[in-house]
Amino acid sequence: MYMAIAVENSHHPANQSNYRVWHLELDSNGSVVSIGAMTREELVKDLFQNYRSKGESNWRAFLKDREDSTVIELYDFISKNPNENTHFGNLPTLSEFQKTLEQLQLRMDLQPIAA
Repeated sequence: MYMAIAVENSHHPANQSNYRVWHLELDSNGSVVSIGAMTREELVKDLFQNYRSKGESNWRAFLKDREDSTVIELYDFISKNPNENTHFGNLPTLSEFQKTLEQLQLRMDLQPIAA
C-alpha cells in the first residue's frame, strides 16, 4: 500500500499537470518500508495495475488539515481542469511537509527531484 504525503509541482507553468507525488510505501502491518516519488502518470498506471489484480485501490492520501487518510480512486483523476484532482490540491507541498518533519524532529530532509 502507498500513502501519498506531499506533492511536488512542476516549476514551469506550462507543465503544471506534470507533478510528482511523494509517498510512503507501507507493509501489511502499516510500517513504513520506503519513501519515494512518482509522477502522476506512474501513479495512475500503478492504480490500474492494482485494480486489475486486486479489484481495489492500493493508494491513500494524507491531506492537509485532516486527521485521517482517504482512499485515492481512479475517478479522482477525472475533472474539468486537467491540473486538478480530488486529492493532490489538498496534499501538502514538499516544503510544507518538510516543515512538518522538522516539527517532529525526525532529522529527515526531502528535496525536489531534478526533472
